[in-house]
Amino acid sequence: MATKLKINDATKSKKATATKVSKKRVAKKVAKRSVKKVAKTTSPGSRAKHTTGQAKKTVKRLVKRVVKKPKATSGVTVVDRSELLKQHKPQPLGHLLVEQKLREAGFRGEVSSDPALLNEYSTDESIFAVRPQIILQPKSGKDVETAVRVLSAETKRFPSLSLTPRAAGTGLSGGSLTDSIVIDVAKHLASIHEIVDGANGVTFTCEPGVMWRDMERELKRYDAYIPSYPASKDICSIGGSIGNNAAGPDSLRYGHCADWVASLEVVLSDGHTYTIQPMSYKEYKALTKRDDAYARILKEVVALIEKNEALIQKAKPKTKKNTAGYALWHCINGTVADFKKGKAELDLTRLVAGSQGTIGIITKLTMRAQPVAHDTELIAIPVFNLADAGNVVVEALKHDPINVEVFDGLSFDLAMKNPEFFKDRLDGMQYYKVLLAMYTLYHVRWRRHTPEFTLLVTLDGKHAEKAALKDAVAAIKAAGGARARHITSPSEREMFWQVRRASYTLSKFQDETKRPAAFLEDMTVPPENLSKFFAEVKKLLKKFNVTAAVHGHGGNGHFHFYPLLDFTKQGVGDMVEKMSEAFFDTAVKYGGNICGEHNDGIARTPYLNKMFSKKELSLFAAVEHIFDPDDIFNPGKKVNPRFDIKDTLRRTN
Repeated sequence: MATKLKINDATKSKKATATKVSKKRVAKKVAKRSVKKVAKTTSPGSRAKHTTGQAKKTVKRLVKRVVKKPKATSGVTVVDRSELLKQHKPQPLGHLLVEQKLREAGFRGEVSSDPALLNEYSTDESIFAVRPQIILQPKSGKDVETAVRVLSAETKRFPSLSLTPRAAGTGLSGGSLTDSIVIDVAKHLASIHEIVDGANGVTFTCEPGVMWRDMERELKRYDAYIPSYPASKDICSIGGSIGNNAAGPDSLRYGHCADWVASLEVVLSDGHTYTIQPMSYKEYKALTKRDDAYARILKEVVALIEKNEALIQKAKPKTKKNTAGYALWHCINGTVADFKKGKAELDLTRLVAGSQGTIGIITKLTMRAQPVAHDTELIAIPVFNLADAGNVVVEALKHDPINVEVFDGLSFDLAMKNPEFFKDRLDGMQYYKVLLAMYTLYHVRWRRHTPEFTLLVTLDGKHAEKAALKDAVAAIKAAGGARARHITSPSEREMFWQVRRASYTLSKFQDETKRPAAFLEDMTVPPENLSKFFAEVKKLLKKFNVTAAVHGHGGNGHFHFYPLLDFTKQGVGDMVEKMSEAFFDTAVKYGGNICGEHNDGIARTPYLNKMFSKKELSLFAAVEHIFDPDDIFNPGKKVNPRFDIKDTLRRTN
């Protein structure tokens, strides 16, 4: 865990000195244990050389590494103990005392260290496995406050204690995994509070554990939906989606979940709940007069942005989709000068959304909804020549589509080979109509040649007119999509979307002894570079001798692909690391990023230096420290990577 000490420029008080001395004592104790461990594991001959003087030098060196003051871009000095604490395992005594302390403090929810439950929470949908020590299942927002206050106090004695929020456990980056304490916000915090249909549209308020599918069902009564919905909306929660700043097909036009958040109720590191929402400078000035954690955070974040405006704008990823780092570039919709003049707003929900629970815990949320579009039309474009893919997507984007989705030839082949898969997804005669459309397309229209990719372009509004549709199809054909078609058959339309949505699941049918591995699946490049990028991706897949079905959001140049790997075999960890290096370098080479919508977690935090400079990364570390000075919230994700990728890989498929 990366525990840090904040030293302000003017802080010379006895309290600060005592805190620093305390940190040194902890560091010395941990360092001495590390020295003893080395002595026990070395041979007698080598041990003789490890004199008392040398041991003291080792302790001194490690402590010096802990308390040295790196240059702080933010004006705040951050002491980073992550390297030292990586050597130090969780403290059992601290975890044993937590339940007693929680009960004494009034925690009403479940607290468990049952081995079966710990095993259940050791994995999510990612390729990692990390066993927690305790599972908390709070029954209310007050329980969350209690847990944070207890942990905040106990980390002073036991630095390895931390609190990691978890919702539905469907994340792909390992963001909800920890070797300390999981706080499950889905078990009980799953109430829908209200839906308001007001002058400014429909808003939806709920707790974080509400499942996306349940929210959609309620919003249908108002003919509305939240357009940032992820493809996994049938199995994921609202809170988890905001924590990851999820996105999906319609995000091409409508953006990420963060773009649809109206307000968040968040428990911050002092154990109190604050309502975080956009504010004017006048509101900011009023709030910062208070003496609480939120007031301090507001002042320090604005100071950080004001001091580093140019650097922050430089750090902003060039691709439309991104969940890497903390989105400082979205906190003010203008400059700090604009904000102070009343011409812009400050919105810290843009930092909480996508933070993976590293700076606070969401207990309630309000999101804006969008009317459902009913006048949509679908254009399907088979791309047989990979070199044409980029041109076709660029042309499609000129027609202002709601989305441009993509799946590859392998996905379509797997759908044809596994028709039984669709029986559970389609009712009665619809199942047979969809299969007929699939086989007719392949045998008649495609003449038994599967395209490299199939692009699905959804248009609405002005394109509902036949003339506009005809013009759009003609333009796309001229750009390289010679077989582009306006799809009028409901069964054929359903068939295309079934294959697109099922691509990940279908990939599991290739080899049941292997697992589709999520660690490369979130790279994004500018659409104009799509063809060149994917040509290199195909070469790399061949180089590493792996297969992967591909799908994604073509309009954003955003691909999801999951190489089939056998996690029971030795050497898979080395392969994951080598592939990560090669594939991520390729995305950056073509002006892209490594993290479009699935967030950093264990999978990508160690590689953020491929996207951001040291100074830019120091801004993210400063943000985390401003919100969470004692590093109690989900450490090792977003900044200061704590979990070694090879050591935390799952061992089963």
